[in-house]
Amino acid sequence: MAIRNGKPVQFTPKGLCDAFDSSQAFPGACQLLTNLVFDQANPELVVSRPGVGAAATTFSSFTTPTFVSVYIVIGVVAYGMVSSGRNAGKDEPFAYNILTNTFITISGVTSANTPTSPATSGAWTPPTMAVVSTKILVTHPGFNGTGSNFFGVIDITNPAAPVWSSSNLATNALTGVPTSVANFNNRAWFAVGNTLQFSDVLVPTTRTNASQSVTVGDTTPVIAQSGLPIQTTSAGVIGALVVFKQSQIWQITGDPATSNLSENYITLTTGCIAPRSIVQGPFGIFFAGQDAPYILNFLGTLVPLSSRPGTDFPADLQVPFQNTTQASRISASFSGNIYRVCVPTLVQGQAQTNDYWYDIRRKRWTGPHSFPYDCAVQYGNQFVISGAASGAALFVSSTIPNSNSAFNDAGTNLTSHLRSSTFPKTNHMAEVQVVESTIELSSSGLSTTYNITAYDDQNNTLGSTFVQTPPVGSLWGSFLWGAASWASSFSIPHVYSIPWTSALVFQKMALDVMVTSAEGVQIGTFYARYADTGYTNQG
Repeated sequence: MAIRNGKPVQFTPKGLCDAFDSSQAFPGACQLLTNLVFDQANPELVVSRPGVGAAATTFSSFTTPTFVSVYIVIGVVAYGMVSSGRNAGKDEPFAYNILTNTFITISGVTSANTPTSPATSGAWTPPTMAVVSTKILVTHPGFNGTGSNFFGVIDITNPAAPVWSSSNLATNALTGVPTSVANFNNRAWFAVGNTLQFSDVLVPTTRTNASQSVTVGDTTPVIAQSGLPIQTTSAGVIGALVVFKQSQIWQITGDPATSNLSENYITLTTGCIAPRSIVQGPFGIFFAGQDAPYILNFLGTLVPLSSRPGTDFPADLQVPFQNTTQASRISASFSGNIYRVCVPTLVQGQAQTNDYWYDIRRKRWTGPHSFPYDCAVQYGNQFVISGAASGAALFVSSTIPNSNSAFNDAGTNLTSHLRSSTFPKTNHMAEVQVVESTIELSSSGLSTTYNITAYDDQNNTLGSTFVQTPPVGSLWGSFLWGAASWASSFSIPHVYSIPWTSALVFQKMALDVMVTSAEGVQIGTFYARYADTGYTNQG
């Protein structure tokens, strides 16, 4: 029998936010969407995140490899730097074919021309890589600036036989060891302190004129640089190099060859605190600022990364970036429709390293996901990721689950965990009671147990129970041929009643759902019928 004067309340998970309470955030706000991502076909559902599975490679053919410090992917080959015992205390270059799971030998590697391996924790200047002509250029904090040891070069003129060397710019050398490099107008632009010193066109190891240098803003160093198409009223879409400092952003357009090299500031108050958070996407450049994640769009407008990109609407997720414990270790990439960023941070006083995903279609965040990394690169519609916690290894990470997805990270089974922000605010100034509630759930194949808990606004348990979905299909050998139903990866959510053992009484509640990650796991809309108790607060 239904409660008298009952009123329904709905909760449909819509995204992650910082807020404890959903009333001033957005309907469907969640405190946790751990190892859950948006169902691309059904906007009311979240599904299990695909795990990274086993490593694509652990560099077993290398001598005691320990840490992959940087890499880029060109086609199907990942080029990068890994610390190994081949030259003790040094990083060496590698070329790994992801498709064939084979390494391509790089010649020319010596102890004298390789950089000292960086620390795997604490503040650092992350290595960078850029491709200009047939050269892959590598800046690395382990280069000491003696002789030619300013930056590294992987020559891929013959991709089957790449050659390594260390170098400095010929004719007019760099004035210091560069901290980053980017390709702009087919020149290599190296950051040295507060200057950008750039090479000749398509000759990235030569600087013919000493005037091939730009001083950027004040005396603070350049953090990183990234290319961006810019929409203009007079010239249409033109190329630009966006230069990030800790509290400034500058834009360089034109080229000395066309006598129109120009430098202008975008902002003198907002900058980037994390070099590896800077990522190109379809709407502009994503990056982590001092107070929030931002996007710099094609019109040169800087806005917080929110559910309404292009406006000053507040970002849903800010606190992890504000509380980062090591900004230089933040790492990000973009692939498909996901900007993902891994942040060492403090959340509610607890130190953790969290992976957050921003879906540009839903314009909402999910996470924190449970696999940490400090380097991520696009590979088709997937990511190649690696982290010090996993040793010398590369993992291929998908964002959309399918029948081939593994729901484990390096052998550790995943748990999908949803916790809502608290709701509802009824404006009745009364505690409410809930007896009846339902939730949409699904599974495929085996029976799946969803553990469900209701918490009050102080994280006290109001009630705890579980819902078990029935198995789908039949066990081979236990049926007569022609009389069985077959399991399928296709699943449709069903509305289940939640069997609370007693009434839930609260001012505000948070819904918590935990389930072992698997194909077919889906969590949808929760409904509860509540009634006012007639009193304001419990004593």
